[in-house]
Amino acid sequence: MSQVMRIVTASEWTAASRGAAAIDVLATLGAVPWARSGRVLVVRGAGSGELALLAAGALEIAEVDATTVLPLPVLLATAVPQISAVVVASDGSLSLLIEPSAVTASGHTVVGEDLCPSHS
Repeated sequence: MSQVMRIVTASEWTAASRGAAAIDVLATLGAVPWARSGRVLVVRGAGSGELALLAAGALEIAEVDATTVLPLPVLLATAVPQISAVVVASDGSLSLLIEPSAVTASGHTVVGEDLCPSHS
C-alpha cells in the first residue's frame, strides 16, 4: 500500500536534487504548465522508493468511498486515457481520478490506485 510521506514546494523538491524528477501529472493531460507555486506530493509505493507528483492546485488527503467513483463515458475515456474516473464528493464537487499507469513508471503504485476502474 502506498502512503503519503510529505508535501513540499516544487522549488524545494528540485533544489534538493533528489535524483528523480517529479512527475508532472498535468503535463500528461496536456494542461498549461504549472505555476512556480506548485507543490510536490511525495508518496511511497509498494516495493519502491519515493514517487514525486507535481500538483498545481490545493491538495487534500482524504479517504474516497468506492461508491463515489464513477466511470468516464467511453468517448471521454478513449480521448483522455490518463483520467480513469470521476469522484463525486458529498458536497457535489467533482474531482478527476488519474490513471496511475499513465503517469508513473512501471512498477510504481500510488495511493488510491485500487479504486481505478482499470484495476478492478
